[in-house]
Amino acid sequence: MRICAIKDCTSSTYQLKKWKKTFCEVHQCNSGTGWCVCPPPFDLIPFPTERKDPELRAKWIKLVNRQLKPGKNWKPDDDSRICSKHFEGGNPVPTLNLGYELTMPLKLRPPPKERQPLIQKSKKSSETKVKTDENENVVHLTEDNSVTCTVPLQFEHDYCAKCVCNANCECLGCLEKSKMINNLSYQLERLQMVTTNESKLHGKKNVHKRFTKTDKKVRANTGLPNKSTLLNLYKYLKPKSHRLRYWEGSKKVISTKVPRRFKKSPKKSGPEKKLGALDELVLTLMKLRLDINFEFLADLFGVSQGTCSKIFNTWIKFLSKELRPLIFWPDKEIVRKLLPPSLIKQYAKLRCTIDCTEVFIEKPRHLELQALTWSDYKQHNTVKVLIGIAPNGAISFLSKCYGGRMSDRQIVRESSFLDLIDPGDIILADRGFPIREELLLRYANLVIPPPGSGIQQMTRENVEKTKSIANVRIHVERAINRIKWFAILKNTLPITLVPLVDDIVSVCASLCNLLKPLVTR
Repeated sequence: MRICAIKDCTSSTYQLKKWKKTFCEVHQCNSGTGWCVCPPPFDLIPFPTERKDPELRAKWIKLVNRQLKPGKNWKPDDDSRICSKHFEGGNPVPTLNLGYELTMPLKLRPPPKERQPLIQKSKKSSETKVKTDENENVVHLTEDNSVTCTVPLQFEHDYCAKCVCNANCECLGCLEKSKMINNLSYQLERLQMVTTNESKLHGKKNVHKRFTKTDKKVRANTGLPNKSTLLNLYKYLKPKSHRLRYWEGSKKVISTKVPRRFKKSPKKSGPEKKLGALDELVLTLMKLRLDINFEFLADLFGVSQGTCSKIFNTWIKFLSKELRPLIFWPDKEIVRKLLPPSLIKQYAKLRCTIDCTEVFIEKPRHLELQALTWSDYKQHNTVKVLIGIAPNGAISFLSKCYGGRMSDRQIVRESSFLDLIDPGDIILADRGFPIREELLLRYANLVIPPPGSGIQQMTRENVEKTKSIANVRIHVERAINRIKWFAILKNTLPITLVPLVDDIVSVCASLCNLLKPLVTR
């Protein structure tokens, strides 16, 4: 905070900030903001520099008349200021309310000379009289051919009057004119500052409007069904988004200081956000849906690449925590009530359909990680996740991500899927899930397509059974296709985002549950 250097003067930047928060009744806005051009109560003027004007700086220090110790004078620093209340007129030296009486006379600017009613003939030989007009206005020329007016010129119209004063004239008309010019220039600077700030604010805030104008753009850019869903999601996340602590990187210095204990939650510290909460939400959804690199995404939203990465890493964790309740295991009675009519005859006790999907990742440098993530089926380094859907097509179970080397049966065992099974449930799966024994221990039944008989052709019964199972199991493939519609999971995931793959898959699956159900009644 900058405070005036004059003794007993309380002018400071705190008072200026307090004045800006007051309401201006003339312009109907806060003073100093918006379109308010009212001048502030005072200005904090910095000391002249030693390089440009050392003499004037020495005068200011002498007039401040402050001492740190007996015989040791006070010296100003870069933050030292003197408020405009201590300056008189256009005098560059502070002379008013200095906290003491001036004992030594200062060489100040002379006051303007009084106008004489009539000018007689000059006794000096250096001055000559110029011809007067009809109103007998007298003008004098000096040795350096500079012009000074002694009687105000009178014309029929004010706008026709022309002042013939020189540049250093201090007549009443010139002082009023300079005062008016200074006031208008100050108002012009304030208006220009307000317009530039608003243009910058408009350029960085509400950037999402270009990508979310219509429902079609919302569906294509964010993956959500329509604009109302996006606004409702933002309305749900807005109260908690103001308390986010943004990701600052993996390297962080651990402080040894004793942590402060607050009775109440303190206000969030740190720099002001460059984007609004809705802009940050749209930025994260566009990264998931379109898989745009951070460099191009930063250019779209007018922020730096580091800020864009920081926003994504923070919001993907936040969305994963807040949207995870959308993926839930429904009760058996609810599943029976909402069972589609096409499944009532053959699979009346159907509880879930499961399948695994793989996401390509970049090749890790560590040899052990390369072996754990290598998939012989995809011939690529992948991560694998188990997905289960309810009979209506909603995603009801989602495991964490495992290495592509792990088998489907091992993933089912290590995940918590078997703990959710109730007696009498039917689970539909592919041939790659030999988990009949695990389900029988829980009095549940596994339905998978019949195995092939090698060289011999399949029987008619097996063909019909395979067809009926495939007609029901196709819905889990459609659900996986919905998740893979987010391009970040369809393309190869960068190695820098692999630590976030659980949150990314969780958010994409949760957003898919906001769409219309796959299987209608």
